[in-house]
Amino acid sequence: KKYGAAVVALTLDEKGIPASAAERVAIAEKILKTAESYGIDRSDVIIDTLAMTVSTGADNAMITLDALDTIRHKLGVHTVLGVSNISFGLPRRELVTSTFFAMAMQRGLSSGIINPLSDELMKAYRSFCALMGIDVGCKAYIEAYANTTAAPDVRTGAAQQSAGGSAESVSLHRAIVKGLREQAGQLTDEMLKTTPPLEIINGELIPALDEVGQGFEKNTVFLPQLLMSADAAKEAFERIKQNLAKKGIQEEKKGTIILATVKGDIHDIGKNIVKVLLENYGFDVLDLGKDVPPEIIVQTAIEKNVRLVGLSALMTTTVESMAETIRQLRKAHDCKVMVGGAVLNPEYAKEIGADFYSKDAMGSVRYAEKLFNGEV
Repeated sequence: KKYGAAVVALTLDEKGIPASAAERVAIAEKILKTAESYGIDRSDVIIDTLAMTVSTGADNAMITLDALDTIRHKLGVHTVLGVSNISFGLPRRELVTSTFFAMAMQRGLSSGIINPLSDELMKAYRSFCALMGIDVGCKAYIEAYANTTAAPDVRTGAAQQSAGGSAESVSLHRAIVKGLREQAGQLTDEMLKTTPPLEIINGELIPALDEVGQGFEKNTVFLPQLLMSADAAKEAFERIKQNLAKKGIQEEKKGTIILATVKGDIHDIGKNIVKVLLENYGFDVLDLGKDVPPEIIVQTAIEKNVRLVGLSALMTTTVESMAETIRQLRKAHDCKVMVGGAVLNPEYAKEIGADFYSKDAMGSVRYAEKLFNGEV
């Protein structure tokens, strides 16, 4: 209010990011009332309904767009989105991002946080403006593309597969690689009739997860596939656990790991993915949740005598919380600390005292295995 600035407001609260459009709209209304109480006009408020990746939730795009539509057309307030978030974890991200950008503009997006050097995004923008009459006489569109030619067609991955691929008989290993949860469970039950549980884990489950993990690291496997494979492996592990329980055998864990999103940060999608993979690789994970104070993390590490703590932060404003958590851990407990999150890099992780920076979920698994095998 003091400087007459516009305000970008996010539709989240102390509970995190709502799972429905209606809840995000309700938060927007609360924001507008608060702004009004300070004398900030709604014309100076720009609402972000938060694009969450479709690779972790099929409804994420439509929830964001439904909230955006209501806020723009019923509340009469301008909107903004970090457009590319929608495609995180997918191949050829610009294809999904540009389509979502066009959909968002149709639903009332006032301003998009985009890369203006992306051809796909600018194609979507110019085409939209021409179609909606914003680009009068299609002048900008013609100026951009009058002397260009269309790119050649690109064959899809499905078209490139061999004709015999679909007829492939599915083993437990392949069921996990392909992310076939029900088949993985059924095949595990069948194998348990003749094969020892440990042999199934070491001979089928872990090699399959390793194959998927290696593909993920080489960018030939993408986040939705990784999660589907993890889900299939989890089902197989559940069947094995049930079998062991019937025989009165206790499942062995490789080690215990604490995971937490640091104080002030309510993002936990990345942490949750790490948790799923670590559990599938046989680790016992103590998930402390999000917005966790350093004292709670330190206390739990001491009480459980944990050798490895994994910390997550997505916001630049919460990296200091991560640094403080590491400082307190160093004073109170002997353990390793691995960190991850969009705002981090190896140099900064080292600067704040972390033992390991992981750029993705599989990196966390690899480090945990080395640590508990005595390699680091």
